[in-house]
Amino acid sequence: MSQGTGDRRVVTYVPRRDRWITVVLWSTALLLAWSAARMATAPMDATLKLGIGAFYAAIIAMCVAPIYALSYRLSDRTLRAGFGPVGMSVALADIESVTPGMKTGLTWGWSLSVKGVVITRRGRRWKVFVSPLCQGDFLRDLAERCPHLELRDGALSRTDAS
Repeated sequence: MSQGTGDRRVVTYVPRRDRWITVVLWSTALLLAWSAARMATAPMDATLKLGIGAFYAAIIAMCVAPIYALSYRLSDRTLRAGFGPVGMSVALADIESVTPGMKTGLTWGWSLSVKGVVITRRGRRWKVFVSPLCQGDFLRDLAERCPHLELRDGALSRTDAS
């Protein structure tokens, strides 16, 4: 999806996600909703019910919203991975390389072991891992926006002139 913002073009990429993670998060949300409904029938103060209900609603929202709101937004200056106010930005000028790879553990994608791209940043110890659904389009678009990188064999690396 492209959006024009003045002379800047922002492209949003959706993440690749494992089906089982979606099922687990929706199952958790449904279990919480069932629990909230059961709690609503329990004899207790109405104010307490309202507070507990609001707590359940917030937890359910935190389970379900990120599944559909997570995205990678690529502008002419930054790559932002996240959803809503939660996320991180990477300055395109700081990217040293982008290589296909596997990452296990916590990532900016809804998968625990997923193929994606690992972004190495200048001066940073931690690498950024993203897993866009259309990885080829993402790499081509990133290469267009990063003149110091060139696309070679499915990866972006510094040009010889850099």
